[in-house]
Amino acid sequence: MRSVLLIFIFFSGIVVQLAAQQKTDNPEQQIYALPDDSAKINRLNELAGKQLFENPEHATAVIAAAIAISQKINYPLGLSVAYGLQANLLFYQMKLDSCKGLVDKAYALVLRNNSVPFLNQRALLINRYAAIYQQRQKYDSAVSLYLESASIFTSIKEDNKTIYSYYNLSGIYNFLTDYDKAIFYARETRRIAARTNDSVFIIRSLIAMGDAFVSLKAYDSVFLTAQTGLKLANLHNMTFAIGKFHALLGSYYTNRTETYDTAIVHFNAALASFYKINTGYDIAMVLQGLGEAYLKKKDYSNAAVHLKKATALADSLRLDQVLRMDLLDLVTAEEMLGNEHESHQYLKQYLAVNDSVQNRNNRKIANELEIKYQTQKKEALLLDQQKTIRQKNLLNYLLAGMVLSTFLISFLLYRTYHQKQTLQQQRISELEIEKKLSATEAVLKGEDQERTRLAKDLHDGLGGMLSGIKYSMSTMRGNLIMTPENTQAFERGMDMIDSSIQEMRRVAHNMMPEALVKFGLDTALKDFCNDINQTGALKINYQSIGMEDIRIDQTTAVTIYRIVQELVNNSIKHAAAKTAIVQLTKTNGHLSVTVEDDGTGFDTSLLKNSKGIGWSNIQNRVDFLKGKLDISSQPAKGTSVLIEINT
Repeated sequence: MRSVLLIFIFFSGIVVQLAAQQKTDNPEQQIYALPDDSAKINRLNELAGKQLFENPEHATAVIAAAIAISQKINYPLGLSVAYGLQANLLFYQMKLDSCKGLVDKAYALVLRNNSVPFLNQRALLINRYAAIYQQRQKYDSAVSLYLESASIFTSIKEDNKTIYSYYNLSGIYNFLTDYDKAIFYARETRRIAARTNDSVFIIRSLIAMGDAFVSLKAYDSVFLTAQTGLKLANLHNMTFAIGKFHALLGSYYTNRTETYDTAIVHFNAALASFYKINTGYDIAMVLQGLGEAYLKKKDYSNAAVHLKKATALADSLRLDQVLRMDLLDLVTAEEMLGNEHESHQYLKQYLAVNDSVQNRNNRKIANELEIKYQTQKKEALLLDQQKTIRQKNLLNYLLAGMVLSTFLISFLLYRTYHQKQTLQQQRISELEIEKKLSATEAVLKGEDQERTRLAKDLHDGLGGMLSGIKYSMSTMRGNLIMTPENTQAFERGMDMIDSSIQEMRRVAHNMMPEALVKFGLDTALKDFCNDINQTGALKINYQSIGMEDIRIDQTTAVTIYRIVQELVNNSIKHAAAKTAIVQLTKTNGHLSVTVEDDGTGFDTSLLKNSKGIGWSNIQNRVDFLKGKLDISSQPAKGTSVLIEINT
């Protein structure tokens, strides 16, 4: 045994020397060369996490090494993390029972320790439990666990990791067609990603935003989001994200442009990515998307082929929500192929699956009512017991209360005095803030009133005078005999008057657009974007959601219009942007304004020390509206500005 050990050491020394001579650097081998301790296990788990979706087989081998060393040195946290990583692989292969078994083992290892690393791992495992419930369409349990996980992350000051919960909550509410909550949680992921500037978080937030835009049928936003995300995913070689963004582009080309061949190319690219990492749920969804694209293309044979694959996979994975969509499309495909019997059979299967889902929901409601009833009974019994105890102890409490009352009254008098002082100080601070806001409001209103007056004076005064001069000169022309040279000079003068009238009208319109006063903010912004498009300086895509028959206070409307005007001018003058999106959304008493461009971008930290008037004006106007301003930008990656206002 000793000789074997000496031989091993000898050859190990040779290998090390050869590696040094060849100047190679293999980080993974460096990890394996470390002594068997917690630091080595942590690095193995970190390596496995990076390999999880790119090379699952290699990740499995690394996880096995981490498990073996953790068991050897009795390191429960490292063992829990390794089990959790192994569970993630099983989850994306849709082996949910095996996945849950591993999560149970991992959770038991961190259950009794409340230090920050153990709580962090516990929250990640609760997230995985929630994901299992989500795949089994038990959305109420999934939502509850995602929120519990987010609460733990917040309690240990790991707020950024709540993106894991918010990303999945957005997906659940998309399935439940609660689009307000879906877009809310998607925007939360974007907010967190922008704050951390983490490429993985940014890609995850773009996936959430893309799915939410599909649900809202805002396909132009789907396209822009998917294009941006695909570039980032390819840059970081993230196979899963590449598949998701190709799937989003497939949905865009199927539903927005109806260019089905292009949609099919993207769906096949998504399918290749998901087959590579064997994520069953995503494969089933893409097969359904392919079937739908072929169905709309009227290629019913290919539609049936892909929908049957999707049906078989969704059935084996017990994905009833996906299965219902597949079966419904198969009914149409087989009918168009003339296969009446097959179409009828698929219709029967669809009705059975639909009834099963409904019955399951009814049973769930019944169980919830039963639990509620039993809880109420226990609460009533507890109240009776507490009442008896209170009656027995009433005399004792009364005596103790008399002793404490004097002290309590003195304490309350002191606290009341202290609270009055605090409230007075708060009131002074509020008055100062109100004074600043009133000053800002007066400046903004005065500015808009002056713009309105100048626009009216220009249009009615100077415009009338120029029109009168043009009419007088036209009349004079008929009564004068002029040489050819004078005639030419006269015509140039008339052209200059026409140009002056047009320039005067343009200036008056910019000072106070008539559309804003007559037709409201939505129409005015649409006209403004159309005017910019006609100049060719920038291609703007304007979108409005929930703005039908909505009237906004004129002061607010003018302020928002000026903000958008300033942001678009920044995109043209400073960002050298080619395309931009202006989006106006009204949901549940909230007004959101989004302006995004594909320009040069900038470092947002520079705004703190910026002395430019433009951003200062924007911030002052947002403060006046008591809104929130969120700026996301990076050099060479465009700029996104989100403004949220309570109306």
